[in-house]
Amino acid sequence: MHTTKPAYQIIHDTIRQKILDGIHHIGDLLPSEIELEKMFKVSRTPVRQALKQLENDGYIYRVQGKGSFVANRQPKESWTSMSGFRNQYSMDWEKISVRTIEIKKVVSPHYANLLQVNENEELIYLKRIRYLNNQPMFYLEHYIRPIIPIEAYEEDEAFSSVQKLLKEKVGIEFSEVEDEIEAVIVDPYIAGALQIASDSAVLKGTRLSYTEEEMPVEVNIFYINTDNWKYYSHYQYELEKPLS
Repeated sequence: MHTTKPAYQIIHDTIRQKILDGIHHIGDLLPSEIELEKMFKVSRTPVRQALKQLENDGYIYRVQGKGSFVANRQPKESWTSMSGFRNQYSMDWEKISVRTIEIKKVVSPHYANLLQVNENEELIYLKRIRYLNNQPMFYLEHYIRPIIPIEAYEEDEAFSSVQKLLKEKVGIEFSEVEDEIEAVIVDPYIAGALQIASDSAVLKGTRLSYTEEEMPVEVNIFYINTDNWKYYSHYQYELEKPLS
């Protein structure tokens, strides 16, 4: 049986495809709600529904009184979609920044074992801080397979994510992650980095990221200032379809 898509879905899919095709670029102002009504010959309601869904999906962000803009979707997806960070701060993505405070090569049998490489192989080690409105939110340590030279990480120490950098440099994408979350009392060094009291309790996460070929690429240990962040997770189950 043929079913017609709802009007808002047609608008959503059309704008989404134009963004994916590069017709609308990052930062571009989209047509106004009135212009979209005329383009699609619909009322205001489906237009607003479509824009809201595009915003929820991370394709656009909206500024009151100015309109809808194409979002820098790549870093949002690659780093935040499973952390809950996007859901709280998608409207403030332009206010999020990263600073790399240490880059070096290390030998660590423990992390080499997690990354399934020789225990004597040198790994890339990064120490980074992620900010919102110049306030530290995440303290991060990365142990990374030496897939690209260390100089690639030094080119721009404010790069948004390891995943984005690896995709840009060598086409590697993460397709699966394993997270372990626990509450810990932060040590003085990390407390200083997060600008919180040294006896504060924080959430510590350990994330192991894999490619589609199930190759472990990165171990990311992160500590979260929970004064401004809450954990969010969304699961979608594939339900069994009844036999026809």
